[in-house]
Amino acid sequence: MSDNFLNKKMKYVKAYIIFGVILIAANFGLSFLNVDIGDFWPIMLTTWGAVFIVMGIARFLLYRNKSVLKFYKIAETDERNELLRGKAGYVTFVFSIIALAICSVIFVSMDLTIPALVTLILLLIQYALFSILVWYYSKKL
Repeated sequence: MSDNFLNKKMKYVKAYIIFGVILIAANFGLSFLNVDIGDFWPIMLTTWGAVFIVMGIARFLLYRNKSVLKFYKIAETDERNELLRGKAGYVTFVFSIIALAICSVIFVSMDLTIPALVTLILLLIQYALFSILVWYYSKKL
């Protein structure tokens, strides 16, 4: 099994765990500093921190199994799966563009200028990012 593939996966595992610890530490830090952020955010920070930590540990345990790691490598490098991911990603992109456009029209019809502008800016950023990534990957591949 390729150590490069395993190292790449373990970087994500470390990132998940570190991000979870940062979220929980932020919650404790804010409570230690007596920052009033309401009742919602401490629960959210702790919950999402725990989710990321558990997700990182679960993936670590999963990737230790060589047969599972071999299955993941085949699933990621298989040409058919790459084509399916590309098609699914494009359909998701088109759906999100349409959803943002509909939200923007709804906000304009309700005379909510700032949410409409934010939605339009997000729409433009998403389309620009898509165009840049298509150009980048067409040059890289």
